[in-house]
Amino acid sequence: MSSAARVQAISIPRPWAEWFNLPAYLLVWSIPGVAALSFYYLNQTVMAQPLNWSYALISTLPNWYIWAFLTPAIIKLSRTFPLEQDNWKRVLTTVHIPALVASMLVHSAVNLMLFRTTGLHDEVSLGLYRVHFFTRIHANIFTYAAVVGLYSAWEYYRRYVGREAQTAALQVQLAQANLRALKMQIHPHFLFNTLHSVAALVRKNENRLAVNMLGQLGEFLRLALENKGQQEIPLEQELDFLKRYLAIEQTRFGDRLKVEMDVDNDVQGAYVPNLILQPIVENAIHHGISPSMDQGIIRIIARLQDDVVSMTVADNGPGLKNPERLQKGVGVGNTQERLENLYGTQQDFSFRNGSLGGLEVNIRVPYSTDPIMKLPVEVE
Repeated sequence: MSSAARVQAISIPRPWAEWFNLPAYLLVWSIPGVAALSFYYLNQTVMAQPLNWSYALISTLPNWYIWAFLTPAIIKLSRTFPLEQDNWKRVLTTVHIPALVASMLVHSAVNLMLFRTTGLHDEVSLGLYRVHFFTRIHANIFTYAAVVGLYSAWEYYRRYVGREAQTAALQVQLAQANLRALKMQIHPHFLFNTLHSVAALVRKNENRLAVNMLGQLGEFLRLALENKGQQEIPLEQELDFLKRYLAIEQTRFGDRLKVEMDVDNDVQGAYVPNLILQPIVENAIHHGISPSMDQGIIRIIARLQDDVVSMTVADNGPGLKNPERLQKGVGVGNTQERLENLYGTQQDFSFRNGSLGGLEVNIRVPYSTDPIMKLPVEVE
């Protein structure tokens, strides 16, 4: 299991999960009941009044056990209609206030029937129901608010820990992406091929091309280090970085590599994951173009489709012969995890044999001119 997957697996248990313990739950709700019973005892003692233990027990502890029975429904309602910054007024007025009134009506009805069953009331009447309703109205409002408030606080805490875990996962994944890029940059095979190409150009007295290739290599390294630690960058910067890499590869492969880039102008400023395209293009060249002596084509397309940025990398290589092997690849797995952590279900990552005959990889992310991760993550 990867480090990113381990971090992503961190979670906080939700209420009413397998760890729920009924005796402990009832014990918690007994605390305010015992406090009310103690208050009744002290009040009667101070006032020198006789103690009616039947009345004392029925009028204190059951009040809180009724709320213990109502609490799961209140929490389910709070989970379905959470109080958020942009909707709390609407949820409060249309959901929680009616639920509060309904809870108090049920609470008073059960309380009245309990008094009648135990003989503390000789009859059941609307007048007695009003007494039960209004006698505890303040305590019941406070109790309902406390249940909703404590659950909401728990949810905010759970989300906060979830965001912390998500950020940690993204840190690991971005570090891995940067590490792969840097490894590729200083990989002996990559540097050997680049420097060998420069030497070959010098021997042919094609000094201008040699200097240009060294310049592209320097710019490639500079851009990689400039964007180090950023989760997202504008597509324009991602493509600039990609062009530097492709310029080096085109100098190496010459006429054997043809690059076609078709990018809409209105998508240039969209933020996309940093280093999301370069590894895919590198794989296309390594597996689709390099093994063949025929001219290879790399086609890169970026479109804006209904507030979605669609990025496609296609080649005319041998295509997809073993989908499971590609699906289990480290690069593909890390790319999918990064997209899921950044965009959840709003993203899509797919691959198939495309119109050029080779592999076609498509990435779809929500269009945004601001990064999802507002602050860059420092990666040492």
